[in-house]
Amino acid sequence: MQATIYVSAEAMATVNAISNLDYYDRVSLGDDPATDLNTSPGYYLNTNALHLAELPVDADVAIHITPADPALFGRHVSIPANLRGPIFSGAPNLPLGYAEKIAHWSPLTPTAHHRGAVYYQNVLNAYCVNLTDSDEEGGATAGNGISDACDILLSDGIVVVITGLAETIANMASNQYIALTIPINTNMLGIELDGFRTAQEYLADPVQQTETLYLRVSDVQVSPDADMIIISAIRSELADYGYTY
Repeated sequence: MQATIYVSAEAMATVNAISNLDYYDRVSLGDDPATDLNTSPGYYLNTNALHLAELPVDADVAIHITPADPALFGRHVSIPANLRGPIFSGAPNLPLGYAEKIAHWSPLTPTAHHRGAVYYQNVLNAYCVNLTDSDEEGGATAGNGISDACDILLSDGIVVVITGLAETIANMASNQYIALTIPINTNMLGIELDGFRTAQEYLADPVQQTETLYLRVSDVQVSPDADMIIISAIRSELADYGYTY
């Protein structure tokens, strides 16, 4: 069963405000400072993959993993360049159990705009995806798990990997939370997608803004691997624009 990712009330309000907007309407909000939300918490959350809920007001947040504490953040968090963008199940350079682990936290829901994603695979994890005849003719989304394609599209956003928490949560209550603050590289995630489809490191630029996720300890405990949490947490501005080839 998919885990719930908790966010602040402010982030949830942003998610709700843009959830029913298409790419054009959402980006158009930025034309007016009064409606611009692109610097608001929640704007870059990957809502196509995350099951979100508002953090309870009485939540006991026991650990804060944030770039403001570089030593702690660097010890536990990585945002690998080889997991950014479209990743299919047969990719050659995936962490062990990638499909199972990411499905617990952020299973991708393929939509019409994923058609053609096979042509925009991560440059460090690209391979010859098996397409069915219907895929080649545009009749089905390659790797959607519904057609006969054996290669499944597992993720398409910014994937965050959190390691080394198993020992820590052993001493925590199941109803406590871990706060994870993720840097947002707006240069890479904006309309121009500078660097998104390259091997460039995500954290090369200074932190411009952030998104914070709260993970309930009980969800970590029942995850496929409490010592390796994999979340497709962040989307790009063009995530719902569609892949063209």
